[in-house]
Amino acid sequence: MMFLTPNFRDYFAQNGTCLYPEIEDTFYNSRFLEQARSYWKAKYARPEMMLFNIQGPCGSHDPAHLDATSFRGITMKNTPIWLMNTMTKSGLFTRWLHRKAQVITWFYQGRIGGGFTYWPEGPLDQPKRLAAPMWNRGVVVQNEMMYHRGEANGPADMRFPAGLAFHSLFGADPKTAEDWQITTDGQAIQTIPPQETRFLVHWSAEIYMDMDELKVVMDGTDDLTHERVFDMFIKDLRARGVTFPVPSDPFTDTTFVRLLNKTYDVGTPRIYPAEAPGP
Repeated sequence: MMFLTPNFRDYFAQNGTCLYPEIEDTFYNSRFLEQARSYWKAKYARPEMMLFNIQGPCGSHDPAHLDATSFRGITMKNTPIWLMNTMTKSGLFTRWLHRKAQVITWFYQGRIGGGFTYWPEGPLDQPKRLAAPMWNRGVVVQNEMMYHRGEANGPADMRFPAGLAFHSLFGADPKTAEDWQITTDGQAIQTIPPQETRFLVHWSAEIYMDMDELKVVMDGTDDLTHERVFDMFIKDLRARGVTFPVPSDPFTDTTFVRLLNKTYDVGTPRIYPAEAPGP
């Protein structure tokens, strides 16, 4: 698995707060909120986060993934992603699930790859695909519960520029009005024409079906604790007839972590569109 790709990310909004007042009308967008409520047939929605990815030609080594799920009392602020996603796969914690919906929009004029593959019926079933061009095209999804991936895009010989590093930067090319460039330590390592630039905006909202659910979430009256989470896992493992030593520190006991991953594995995609094969 390659961890370094020329894909760059940052945030427009986090923790329900817009970081740039000039785009507050986008983050608190009434149409987005209505789409999120409609997705769940819910009464309330609260904007949570908005990030962006920007890139030029880029490979994809992602077989497909779930975004980080969160639960009442169990979030990215206090819990590693592997545990939250294992909780999701187990089906034991649905009562505490933070309902969410995302509006994801792409701007990509290129004709080579750049689409979106998703598995709405589960990771072992046939995938579906949104193919490029993806100019101002979007979807309403719940990516914490659906396997998905961005596809490789752009000319293959441009997908991994020489000199790329974890601290490389993406920005406007100061020599032209339209091009972009990737720099490493102030040195330009790749110039990217606008037609090969792929820009994604990911807006997410938390959903509350009714006032009762809103109050429970906000008041914290039915939050999970880590102790309760592991107690529920241990109880379920024993009910399945699994024999194992109870860990003293389940966060760091690698044998126990592997047991959880194995027991609650729902499989990973093995079927890919012919136009966008797997890694």
